Amino acid sequence: MMRIGSVPYLNAKPMVDWFHSPECDSPVEVVYAVPSRLAEMLREGSVDVANVSIFEMFQNPDLILIPDLSISACGAVKSVRLFSKKPLHEIESVALDTSSLTSNALLRILLKEQFGITPCYSHHTPDIYAMLESHDAGLIIGDLKLFEGLPDTVVYDLGQAWYDLTGLPFVYAAWSARRDRVSLEMCETLHRAMGWGSQCLETLAAHWAGRWNLPVELATDYLVNVMDYRLAERQMAGLRLYQQKCFEQGLTGELHPIEAFQP
Repeated sequence: MMRIGSVPYLNAKPMVDWFHSPECDSPVEVVYAVPSRLAEMLREGSVDVANVSIFEMFQNPDLILIPDLSISACGAVKSVRLFSKKPLHEIESVALDTSSLTSNALLRILLKEQFGITPCYSHHTPDIYAMLESHDAGLIIGDLKLFEGLPDTVVYDLGQAWYDLTGLPFVYAAWSARRDRVSLEMCETLHRAMGWGSQCLETLAAHWAGRWNLPVELATDYLVNVMDYRLAERQMAGLRLYQQKCFEQGLTGELHPIEAFQP
């Protein structure tokens, strides 16, 4: 039985909810964890494939990319944002969401390239109120309940900032498989799941909005208009540029090719 790891966020539901539906005829087990934990699970071998932070692909050359699928956005992403008590160019301390890998590295790049600052970074459990008690700013991922922002804070959407800097989409996560377990059957199964999910975006938005007490309009807009599940040429260009910037800023120790599965 294939063991799949997934983030527990709304953006992944179109990729994985088929596995919990009556239509699914594939023997799989889905386990849910935050991005940083999924990376550990892939390394441990406790999952075969996961929609893991794209940053982990730069760190772990034993991972193989499943082609043509990603969690991406072109412009504002609405669920990866920095909340700051100060104007952005005056930030001196930032609390980073311990759930994140990709967004933490992306924020370091953006603040340095857009504002010329290298604040003091520390990792913090994802509680924006606690973060802002001891830091100038806090980075939170996945929490759509913060969509309206917080009083007396500057909100910095990392997806929009990346697009303003590069003109390219940003790939937050993609299906990454262990080299010793990737297969054509795995790829076909993940594509079937996404094919089902892409036909059910509004239904999934309404379902999870009800479960998580979110405005249906917000959840629907997020899945239908914000998220992009392709991994086409422009997404790959954004991914490679991000990898290059991570390397140039010393966030990764080695620049190795991103390998996609080829049957």
